[in-house]
Amino acid sequence: MDDDFALENELRAIASVLDPVPPELLEDAMLAFTLRTLDAELALLAFDSWDEQAATRVRGPGAPRLLTFRTARVEVELEVAGRRLMGRLTPAVATDIRVQGRDGEQRVRSDGLGRFSADALTPGPLRLRVVPPSGGPVVTSWIRV
Repeated sequence: MDDDFALENELRAIASVLDPVPPELLEDAMLAFTLRTLDAELALLAFDSWDEQAATRVRGPGAPRLLTFRTARVEVELEVAGRRLMGRLTPAVATDIRVQGRDGEQRVRSDGLGRFSADALTPGPLRLRVVPPSGGPVVTSWIRV
């Protein structure tokens, strides 16, 4: 067991020299952890077009980023194009949504079809907090825009 810890510590030391964590990434990770809301259900990332783009190389530059987040009761679909975000909730419901970033939050409301949008996004980490009429709040995992 002690050999496992020694090997792990040796590998950590090698990784910190050869491939150190960028300071801005560590700062963003700490910020995301401290801002995490413990009373909300986490919607996990189910699809990210950036992952597909890297695998297939078929999308051209400037294509919008498509994301899908899911919980057992809510699905959040997003399209991020530049500094604009458009989204849809399933099931479709009119509700309050907070677009949270490093520098604050932007409050928007979805319509009866579950559609919503937000403009003037600040570059950096971003997540959504959705408060459906039934059940508790849902937050997406953090993404970088």
